[in-house]
Amino acid sequence: MLEKISYHTFRGKRWRLVSVPPRRLDHDRGECENPTSSGKTIRINRELSGEGMLDTLIHEALHACLWDLDDEAVEPTAKDMARMLWRLGYRPKEEHDAER
Repeated sequence: MLEKISYHTFRGKRWRLVSVPPRRLDHDRGECENPTSSGKTIRINRELSGEGMLDTLIHEALHACLWDLDDEAVEPTAKDMARMLWRLGYRPKEEHDAER
């Protein structure tokens, strides 16, 4: 899924997006590097799919946009947003096509 885009800009700063095996992550699902780092990267566990992948992408995007928020605020916010979007039918194109 992440192969479709390799970079994204959040609040004027550009991050590289990569999917990696879980063993290359310090956290189970994903991680976002500090916005002041040069060559910033957001890493996502490549074994995720479905609503879990959507939740993780939102979670890491929130960190990129609002670096000063800790996981206590980001975690439930991302989960709630992902659940709402999932209920509305948002799916990766591959999953959407497979459901037909």
